Amino acid sequence: MSHFFSRVRMLPVAHQQPWFRELVCHGEAYRDHAIVWKLFPGNDVPRDFVFRALEEPGTYFVVSARMPKSSADLFEVQSKPYLPRLSEGDWLQFDLRANPTVSIRPEGDSAGKTRSRRHDVLMHAKRFTAPGGDIAAAMETAGRNWIMSRAPAWGVEVIEESLQQNGYCQHRLQHKGRRIEFSSLEYRGLVRVTDAVSLRIALLQGVGHARGFGCGLLLVRRMN
Repeated sequence: MSHFFSRVRMLPVAHQQPWFRELVCHGEAYRDHAIVWKLFPGNDVPRDFVFRALEEPGTYFVVSARMPKSSADLFEVQSKPYLPRLSEGDWLQFDLRANPTVSIRPEGDSAGKTRSRRHDVLMHAKRFTAPGGDIAAAMETAGRNWIMSRAPAWGVEVIEESLQQNGYCQHRLQHKGRRIEFSSLEYRGLVRVTDAVSLRIALLQGVGHARGFGCGLLLVRRMN
């Protein structure tokens, strides 16, 4: 059974809705999270979609197991079946907004009694750059190493010479008294398919963390 690939645009009238005005104060990432959830109604239904906010405000790419429920007065939704058909050896261009993290145990916990905590890969690299060292280079290397080490599990080999990373952003959200923090980094480049089954799963389910907040949607297209 295929998934669905959708392009969603929130209509201007939706900006006047009380629920939208309330969302604005919680931060952009939470706002986007809540907007996209409105396309998939249902109580206690696990999230079965990944999305990415585009440069045009209120516009999103969404990959979902269910077809989005369009509301004529809130959204313009264009959907099509999505079941990527790829083979080992295919060459693709990719685009990914990711939440690169590293799991670190607290200092002094040599016995492993405390759960590891996720840390921002770039900020972790910055923190442990030696005095007088090149912080920008250390952060760039950390970002590159993150995707190079994880891409094989997604069924692809990233061509390192093609890799571009930019758009680093730290997000701070407020909701129901709870503070949520995460970062995002955008990657682009070329990949070669090494495992078509793993790549299909990555394309349909997303990769990495913070998928509920607009990270992890892996976009690919064939080379011309």
